[in-house]
Amino acid sequence: MASLNKQQKRAKRAKTKAKQIRMVGRKPLALDDEPGHLAEPIPEYTLAMFSKMRDAEPTSRNDMLLILLAELSEIINQHPELLDLENAENEAMAATHLAADMLIDYRMWADGMDREAAQAWLTTPEFIADFGTALDTYRESLDEPAEKAE
Repeated sequence: MASLNKQQKRAKRAKTKAKQIRMVGRKPLALDDEPGHLAEPIPEYTLAMFSKMRDAEPTSRNDMLLILLAELSEIINQHPELLDLENAENEAMAATHLAADMLIDYRMWADGMDREAAQAWLTTPEFIADFGTALDTYRESLDEPAEKAE
Protein backbone atom coordinates (compact mmCIF):
# COMPACT_ATOMS: atom_id res chain seq x y z
CA MET A 1 0.00 0.00 0.00
CA ALA A 2 1.22 3.49 -0.80
CA SER A 3 2.39 5.81 1.97
CA LEU A 4 0.00 8.36 3.42
CA ASN A 5 1.93 11.20 1.76
CA LYS A 6 1.69 9.48 -1.63
CA GLN A 7 -2.04 8.85 -1.15
CA GLN A 8 -2.60 12.50 -0.29
CA LYS A 9 -0.70 13.61 -3.39
CA ARG A 10 -2.77 11.26 -5.55
CA ALA A 11 -5.99 12.53 -4.01
CA LYS A 12 -4.95 16.13 -4.68
CA ARG A 13 -4.09 15.33 -8.32
CA ALA A 14 -7.36 13.46 -8.75
CA LYS A 15 -9.33 16.38 -7.33
CA THR A 16 -7.60 18.75 -9.75
CA LYS A 17 -8.36 16.36 -12.64
CA ALA A 18 -11.99 16.10 -11.56
CA LYS A 19 -12.32 19.87 -11.70
CA GLN A 20 -10.79 19.90 -15.18
CA ILE A 21 -13.12 17.13 -16.29
CA ARG A 22 -16.21 18.97 -15.10
CA MET A 23 -15.16 21.91 -17.25
CA VAL A 24 -14.28 20.06 -20.46
CA GLY A 25 -15.83 16.59 -20.27
CA ARG A 26 -17.68 14.91 -23.11
CA LYS A 27 -21.28 15.66 -23.86
CA PRO A 28 -23.44 14.02 -21.19
CA LEU A 29 -26.25 11.63 -21.95
CA ALA A 30 -29.32 13.63 -22.95
CA LEU A 31 -31.80 14.20 -20.14
CA ASP A 32 -35.46 15.01 -20.28
CA ASP A 33 -37.17 17.46 -17.91
CA GLU A 34 -37.09 15.17 -14.86
CA PRO A 35 -33.77 14.83 -13.02
CA GLY A 36 -32.12 11.48 -13.54
CA HIS A 37 -34.29 10.48 -16.50
CA LEU A 38 -32.58 9.88 -19.80
CA ALA A 39 -34.22 11.24 -22.92
CA GLU A 40 -32.33 8.85 -25.22
CA PRO A 41 -31.78 5.14 -24.72
CA ILE A 42 -28.48 4.13 -23.14
CA PRO A 43 -26.33 1.94 -25.41
CA GLU A 44 -26.44 -1.77 -24.52
CA TYR A 45 -22.70 -1.91 -23.76
CA THR A 46 -23.11 0.95 -21.28
CA LEU A 47 -26.15 -0.66 -19.65
CA ALA A 48 -24.26 -3.93 -19.30
CA MET A 49 -21.35 -2.12 -17.62
CA PHE A 50 -23.70 -0.15 -15.34
CA SER A 51 -25.48 -3.36 -14.29
CA LYS A 52 -22.19 -5.03 -13.38
CA MET A 53 -21.12 -1.93 -11.46
CA ARG A 54 -24.41 -1.82 -9.55
CA ASP A 55 -24.09 -5.52 -8.66
CA ALA A 56 -20.52 -5.03 -7.39
CA GLU A 57 -21.03 -1.77 -5.51
CA PRO A 58 -22.67 -3.28 -2.38
CA THR A 59 -19.62 -5.52 -1.96
CA SER A 60 -17.11 -2.70 -2.33
CA ARG A 61 -16.65 0.56 -4.17
CA ASN A 62 -13.24 -0.72 -5.26
CA ASP A 63 -14.86 -3.70 -7.02
CA MET A 64 -17.31 -1.35 -8.73
CA LEU A 65 -14.49 0.90 -9.92
CA LEU A 66 -12.40 -2.04 -11.14
CA ILE A 67 -15.36 -3.17 -13.24
CA LEU A 68 -15.67 0.35 -14.65
CA LEU A 69 -11.99 0.45 -15.60
CA ALA A 70 -11.91 -3.01 -17.19
CA GLU A 71 -15.21 -2.61 -19.05
CA LEU A 72 -14.40 0.91 -20.18
CA SER A 73 -11.12 -0.30 -21.64
CA GLU A 74 -13.05 -2.80 -23.78
CA ILE A 75 -15.67 -0.20 -24.73
CA ILE A 76 -12.97 2.22 -25.87
CA ASN A 77 -11.35 -0.53 -27.95
CA GLN A 78 -14.68 -1.23 -29.64
CA HIS A 79 -15.87 2.41 -29.83
CA PRO A 80 -12.82 4.70 -30.04
CA GLU A 81 -15.07 7.53 -31.22
CA LEU A 82 -16.23 7.93 -27.60
CA LEU A 83 -12.91 9.54 -26.73
CA ASP A 84 -13.09 13.31 -27.03
CA LEU A 85 -9.54 13.85 -28.27
CA GLU A 86 -10.24 17.45 -29.27
CA ASN A 87 -10.75 18.53 -25.66
CA ALA A 88 -7.92 16.52 -24.10
CA GLU A 89 -4.15 16.76 -24.14
CA ASN A 90 -3.78 13.08 -25.02
CA GLU A 91 -5.61 9.77 -25.20
CA ALA A 92 -5.11 9.05 -21.49
CA MET A 93 -6.69 12.37 -20.56
CA ALA A 94 -9.61 11.69 -22.92
CA ALA A 95 -10.09 8.28 -21.28
CA THR A 96 -10.07 9.95 -17.85
CA HIS A 97 -12.74 12.39 -19.01
CA LEU A 98 -14.82 9.52 -20.36
CA ALA A 99 -14.45 7.56 -17.10
CA ALA A 100 -15.59 10.57 -15.07
CA ASP A 101 -18.56 11.13 -17.34
CA MET A 102 -19.49 7.44 -17.20
CA LEU A 103 -19.35 7.57 -13.40
CA ILE A 104 -21.66 10.59 -13.37
CA ASP A 105 -24.02 8.90 -15.82
CA TYR A 106 -23.86 5.71 -13.72
CA ARG A 107 -24.84 7.52 -10.54
CA MET A 108 -27.69 9.25 -12.38
CA TRP A 109 -28.84 5.92 -13.79
CA ALA A 110 -28.45 3.88 -10.60
CA ASP A 111 -29.81 6.39 -8.10
CA GLY A 112 -31.75 8.93 -10.15
CA MET A 113 -29.42 11.73 -9.04
CA ASP A 114 -29.29 14.95 -10.97
CA ARG A 115 -26.04 15.84 -12.73
CA GLU A 116 -24.92 18.32 -10.07
CA ALA A 117 -25.36 15.80 -7.23
CA ALA A 118 -23.56 13.12 -9.25
CA GLN A 119 -20.64 15.48 -9.90
CA ALA A 120 -20.49 16.34 -6.20
CA TRP A 121 -20.30 12.60 -5.39
CA LEU A 122 -17.45 12.22 -7.88
CA THR A 123 -15.38 14.95 -6.22
CA THR A 124 -15.65 13.83 -2.60
CA PRO A 125 -12.24 13.11 -1.04
CA GLU A 126 -13.33 9.55 -0.20
CA PHE A 127 -14.32 8.81 -3.78
CA ILE A 128 -11.14 10.38 -5.16
CA ALA A 129 -9.00 8.25 -2.83
CA ASP A 130 -10.98 5.10 -3.73
CA PHE A 131 -10.63 5.84 -7.44
CA GLY A 132 -6.87 6.31 -7.07
CA THR A 133 -6.60 2.97 -5.27
CA ALA A 134 -8.71 1.20 -7.90
CA LEU A 135 -6.65 2.75 -10.70
CA ASP A 136 -3.41 1.54 -9.08
CA THR A 137 -4.87 -1.96 -8.68
CA TYR A 138 -6.06 -1.97 -12.30
CA ARG A 139 -2.66 -0.83 -13.59
CA GLU A 140 -0.94 -3.53 -11.50
CA SER A 141 -3.28 -6.14 -12.98
CA LEU A 142 -2.24 -5.03 -16.47
CA ASP A 143 1.44 -5.38 -15.55
CA GLU A 144 1.05 -8.89 -14.05
CA PRO A 145 0.62 -10.81 -17.34
CA ALA A 146 3.70 -9.10 -18.75
CA GLU A 147 5.72 -10.02 -15.65
CA LYS A 148 4.56 -13.67 -15.81
CA ALA A 149 5.58 -13.91 -19.47
CA GLU A 150 9.17 -12.90 -18.68
